[in-house]
Amino acid sequence: MHRGAQVSAPEPAPKGGIKKTESGKVEVTATHSLGDLLANLCALTGTSRNEVAIRIAGQVVDAIQVSKNTDADSIFIQAISMIAELAPQNATESMLAAQMIATHEKALFFLQAATGANQTIDGQQAAMLFATRLMRLHLDQIEAMQKLKGKAGQQKVVVEHVHVHVNEGGQAIVGAVGSEREGGGGQ
Repeated sequence: MHRGAQVSAPEPAPKGGIKKTESGKVEVTATHSLGDLLANLCALTGTSRNEVAIRIAGQVVDAIQVSKNTDADSIFIQAISMIAELAPQNATESMLAAQMIATHEKALFFLQAATGANQTIDGQQAAMLFATRLMRLHLDQIEAMQKLKGKAGQQKVVVEHVHVHVNEGGQAIVGAVGSEREGGGGQ
């Protein structure tokens, strides 16, 4: 190092934040830059090829609901961040994550449509039906993701044949019981 050279501290990672502007608009500052997310896209999507990672992220971009004045970089940041929150570990989990995001977005879209100011009763019912179906599908997707990650719920054990015998003392014995005459060794 040369004499007089200054060492500067590395730039801190951008801190995301949410604030309300003077005009009453809510403003969200991203926690990561698009460049950082793209540099780590394979790791964030659980894929091994950039082409697959960018394809899945693009599908999520197409699926999410954003306001019309949102810039393309912000939409991409949101899409990649949503995938990363589900922490996919491989391409299968990443594709399922994309489907889960799309299903969630559309379910909320139909819930909102059902409550629209000029919505008819038939329109409300149709929108609620679509929303309900999508929410059920989303729950199935969550279960599938948990299975893929090895975090599935309780296992079901079915016992088909149980034999309960009462001995001479009135105690119940569960299981196979034989008498000495039957060669079972009896008790």
